[in-house]
Amino acid sequence: MPRMARFTPLAALALLASACATSSGPFAAAPASTVSPAPAVKADIEPQLAAWKTVVYANRRPTADMVFYGLADWRDATEAARTAGAKEISLIVVFDGPALPMTLGDAAYDRVMGTKAGNPWKSLVADLQKSGAAVETCGTRMKELGVGNVDLLPGVKVDADGWTRVVELHGKGYAVFQN
Repeated sequence: MPRMARFTPLAALALLASACATSSGPFAAAPASTVSPAPAVKADIEPQLAAWKTVVYANRRPTADMVFYGLADWRDATEAARTAGAKEISLIVVFDGPALPMTLGDAAYDRVMGTKAGNPWKSLVADLQKSGAAVETCGTRMKELGVGNVDLLPGVKVDADGWTRVVELHGKGYAVFQN
């Protein structure tokens, strides 16, 4: 009999987040509203939170779908947490791997990505920061790409290692999502 893989809650969340982020199903390009006017919606369950601590591990190559269905949603997440009553709110986005160039200034982005138009994602990173999110990036991957602290967008902090930072935050009670 084949041995079944064991999923931890963290692995299940990562798998779910990955499936949602890469979906090509019926909602992959759905417009915001297809019914006009939209029918009324009354929630049966109102979340109540004392604290909301979340780390988003962004380590995929940025695409329009990943940004639209992933990172852009986190800009509004802190407000949803406030609405649910959370007094302690912490959102940390750790960029690593193919997503790391999203944290680079224009010249470094062009050098690393072989483009000439600058970083197309810099306003998203700034919006995340304005919403209260801490933006961090992986120092190990920075070394591999040949970029330094001076090449980062303003306010981006450097982790010694992105994945190790995510594991540390999980151990401190942060919910982990992968984008």
